[in-house]
Amino acid sequence: MKKTLAFLLALVLCMGTLPVLAEVPALKGPGNTIIKSMYQNVAFDPNTDLSAQLIEESTGYQAEYFMLPAENADEKLAMEATSGADYDIIRCSVNQFNMLRSAGALMPLNELLEAYGPDILAGYTQETWDAVSDADGVIYGIPYKYASDNEVASFLCCRWDLMQAAGITELPTTLDEFYNCLTTLKNYYGDEYIILTGPFLPTTEKNENWKFPKVIASAFGIWNEWMVDEQGNVIYMTEHPNFEAMLNYMTKLYDEGLLDPDWAVNTNDSVNEKFSSGKAIITSSSRSGANVTSPAIIANLGITYDDLAYISPLKGEDGTCTYMVTEALSSVSVILRNCDNAADVIHWCNLKVQDQLFLNFGVEGVHFTRDENGVMEPINPIFSDERGNSYWYCNAMDMAAYQKDWPARIRKSAGQYHAWENVTMKAQNETPEIFVDNPFKFMPAYDNYSKYNTGLHTLLSDFIVQVITGAKTIADIETFQKDWKAGMGEEVRSDLQEYIDQK
Repeated sequence: MKKTLAFLLALVLCMGTLPVLAEVPALKGPGNTIIKSMYQNVAFDPNTDLSAQLIEESTGYQAEYFMLPAENADEKLAMEATSGADYDIIRCSVNQFNMLRSAGALMPLNELLEAYGPDILAGYTQETWDAVSDADGVIYGIPYKYASDNEVASFLCCRWDLMQAAGITELPTTLDEFYNCLTTLKNYYGDEYIILTGPFLPTTEKNENWKFPKVIASAFGIWNEWMVDEQGNVIYMTEHPNFEAMLNYMTKLYDEGLLDPDWAVNTNDSVNEKFSSGKAIITSSSRSGANVTSPAIIANLGITYDDLAYISPLKGEDGTCTYMVTEALSSVSVILRNCDNAADVIHWCNLKVQDQLFLNFGVEGVHFTRDENGVMEPINPIFSDERGNSYWYCNAMDMAAYQKDWPARIRKSAGQYHAWENVTMKAQNETPEIFVDNPFKFMPAYDNYSKYNTGLHTLLSDFIVQVITGAKTIADIETFQKDWKAGMGEEVRSDLQEYIDQK
């Protein structure tokens, strides 16, 4: 990652400053260009999926779809962007957006959106646009918000049948109960199973995930890498008074054989495989993870959804439980500065917004119905079969309309909905007080933050895993702090503090 960032930063020197477009290019129009789109990795072929065909029929534009690799996507994207790649639009993570913007690799979009994207501009609030703009209001990407503002995006999925067989009658809700649960399983099953595997890193969360279960961090009052204390001061996670206690807790689990010994090297695929094949009793997961593992484990082992359960954010000894709201950007669609099809790309995205109900949800009476309150209910299996992957193709939204109908997408998959119902809906209904606002959720793209925060994130994630697995100890925090400062940590803090002070 450090090499990637160095490469990108060197690129800045070569590129110079990109001015706002002096002249808006004309449309070439459908039939005169093929739009090359790069998105995140998925398990299906995006070029043969029905959604690709529907978008072509709706917009008139042909498109070719490409994917970033599942692993080392940041490095791949950096190389593509700096080597003159001819992708017309890239839907990237927030971290990737910040890297590309800081490298001067992105085209400003203000005039293009005004000319060819009026529905895109109208689809988001001003604060959402601020999050993809610089201090001068220059827009460098099309935002894509999380569809749910209060979601428990990371949780633990459990083999409830095995837990009950070991004598466990209730799911743990506190740190102590969780530890006792794991030790009970270890004492009962010995080495027959991995007790807790992970970490699972959802694509949409990579920029906030620290290779650490957030359901455990919640019990220590730690909900983000960057936080604001009661005095309004921006602090880093390692400065939180409970950081050492949090790592000590996880280290104890690892030392006692309660964590997967492969915790440091696991990938999403290996975590999913260990749980869905029956090797692990508990796994860190998310909606996307449950969408894969739950149907797989039911098919592989012949169990039912009654045999699965979920552990939500845990409480500390003093009752502390905090979980950051998901109201923020999940991705950003960008156009590289060397693109010569930018006008048509924006026009294409705008046409998709105009037809978003059909493209994303289908036809009322065929793919979905609405109840007396207008709430959308999917008609399965046709909704799942014909609109199940449509989310992947989204670049822009009428966000208010999409958020209203989006819950129907949760219901397309039994595995996904089972997790959603038992984790997020339960938290929203029973413990809404756990959700903590993210004060940086729509922060503009400050230069230092854009350039250096990804490196700080990697430094933090590596340190956490190294301490948990014994490669380092908490005493090495002093060395970490030196590396953090060398990685421009204080400069990033200055950006964040400036933003907080101006709010």
